[in-house]
Amino acid sequence: MAQAPGKPPPRTEYIKAIKEFKPIDGSVNKARILLLGPSGVGKSSFVNSVFSIFREYSSLNCLTFRPYLIRGVKEGTFLNLALCDAMGLSEKKGEGLHSDDIISIIQGHVPDGYQVNFIANARRRKTDGYVAAPTLNRKIHCVVYVMDASTVSDVSAELQKKLGEIRQRVTSMNIPQLVLMTKVDRADPSVIKDIRKVDQSEIIREKAEQLAALLGDTSIFPVKNYVPNELELNNNCDVLLLTAVYEMLRLADNCMDDIATKSVNDITERLGALST
Repeated sequence: MAQAPGKPPPRTEYIKAIKEFKPIDGSVNKARILLLGPSGVGKSSFVNSVFSIFREYSSLNCLTFRPYLIRGVKEGTFLNLALCDAMGLSEKKGEGLHSDDIISIIQGHVPDGYQVNFIANARRRKTDGYVAAPTLNRKIHCVVYVMDASTVSDVSAELQKKLGEIRQRVTSMNIPQLVLMTKVDRADPSVIKDIRKVDQSEIIREKAEQLAALLGDTSIFPVKNYVPNELELNNNCDVLLLTAVYEMLRLADNCMDDIATKSVNDITERLGALST
């Protein structure tokens, strides 16, 4: 849709909204978004792509659980957003992140920058750094499944089972979830010429349907990450990436609001019980 004369393009609007975002709960410094998916699907590339839009650079290490922060407008400040990356989900049974590991991360028990062998011990509370009573500020506020559009047809039965278990457990915790569908240009090379036509692609629509069958009724956002040899930003690619980030923040804010409301209701109920 054409923009009205004098109206900022969507890219500018999204950047402004993301820069100005503040968590609805005043006790929370940043909305923490957990990125989950197999190795090689583009989790780290997505983080680097978002950094590129905000004129930042990062070299990521997928062997640790680490929140990546984006610098703000003022010197020494950061946006109220943390993109949390972790080691990939393995298609092999018993390897990679276990669903228990992911739940520990979501609940805020795992300290930032844990090493690969931390979580198994953390589940037994034997590792220094285990956070026994995490605040809302340490918890995950939105879970994002990152999946490669070009390989979604080849997801193994073991990985399908693991994703299903994770999704079921996250749903039971009332944590919002969405799907980031990466590498759409590999799945359908015709969109390379004009990434704006990704929503019109029959191939991408089919891939989205496959992801919906795999991960349930969850919003799916197609994106194209930047690769190292791309020296210039593309406004249309940026809009896809920023649209996904904006939705992550919206869902995270709703999550915090729900948790805060539940806490108030619980306190009210306890006070009511004491007065009877």
